[in-house]
Amino acid sequence: MLVIDDAYFVCGAAPPAPSRLLITGERIQAIGWEDSVPIPEGAAVLQCFGRRVVPGFIDLHIHGAGGASFMDATPDSFAEICRFAARHGTTSLLATLDPAPPRTLLQVVEALAAFRGAEDGARIAGIHLEGPWLNKEYAGALDGRHFRIPALDEIERLIEASGGLLKHVTLAPEMPGALGAIEYLRERGITVGLGHSNADFRTARRAIAHGATTATHLPHSLPPLHQRDLSVTTALMTDDRVVAELIADGIHVHPAIVRLLVRAKQTERVALVTNCIFTAGLPDGRYVRDDKPIVVEGGIPRRETPEGPLAGSALTMGEAFSNIIRFANVNLLDAARMASEVPARLLGEERVRGNIMAGTQADLTVLDHDGSVWMTLVGGRIVYRLDH
Repeated sequence: MLVIDDAYFVCGAAPPAPSRLLITGERIQAIGWEDSVPIPEGAAVLQCFGRRVVPGFIDLHIHGAGGASFMDATPDSFAEICRFAARHGTTSLLATLDPAPPRTLLQVVEALAAFRGAEDGARIAGIHLEGPWLNKEYAGALDGRHFRIPALDEIERLIEASGGLLKHVTLAPEMPGALGAIEYLRERGITVGLGHSNADFRTARRAIAHGATTATHLPHSLPPLHQRDLSVTTALMTDDRVVAELIADGIHVHPAIVRLLVRAKQTERVALVTNCIFTAGLPDGRYVRDDKPIVVEGGIPRRETPEGPLAGSALTMGEAFSNIIRFANVNLLDAARMASEVPARLLGEERVRGNIMAGTQADLTVLDHDGSVWMTLVGGRIVYRLDH
């Protein structure tokens, strides 16, 4: 048993209040004031000295970190990314894969399905395929050479190889066969996001009607908004059935546009993501991966030169959480909703995690007095602590 004492818990709709939380095994057993939650004999006690505790962050879009990429397809790389994520408050994540040749993609999916997790890191909640069924016109940092038309036989092989781990797919709805692919994926419980697309407004709306529910890193790698020439971007921003991924680093999306997006979608339809790549946590410099140079300057990864196109990010969920409070002028409850509750709902795990209440998984992020991550717990286990 573990007792978290003298903490302000950010949960439900109430303002943070000083209270005590009891964890038994992997789950929260009780939460309340000291007189209603006594400390059981023999329980370990964690004194938080007035720190804030929020539901563990859930990152739905992360490619790599700490020099490792999920495309490495090795347990060591998977574990390194999970450890890095946990150091920044993430308790669950979707391993996000780049477009690749069919056999390569299948091998990575098989390797992830065989991975048994990292004891000292975030949990891999599933796989996010960012492509390869995307539009080359809006490839962004992805390798357009591996983009292709959706084929149900390839999708079926990937689903089977994942052993149930494939949870989310990003595709461009204007690709031939995309609408059929959306229906096929949704019938198998896999959510679909629209991204890296040049679809018109009507095509995007049809894709949403067929079951697409998210916008991949809105509005990045999509057409700009126009007051008359409506596009996929307009559809994603204005349709209340769609949840928007948001990279709140102030680089991919200017803080003013972050405010606009949060106001347009409201906090219950925004999921904070990092979109970070293998350079996250590495010093500035020049790196080469898959024969593609990545230059990191000021922590920002770009292709080929410091002035080149963005190549993912070095953002952490801890930074995204702090940034969204400043950029969008939201409170802790709203920030926690975007970092935890909304992603949990997209994963179909809102009854298990994404909030702090009796019976839910003890996935928790403890914020230090300056708002940075002080401690991360996954299933009641401390996987990161700042002073250790």
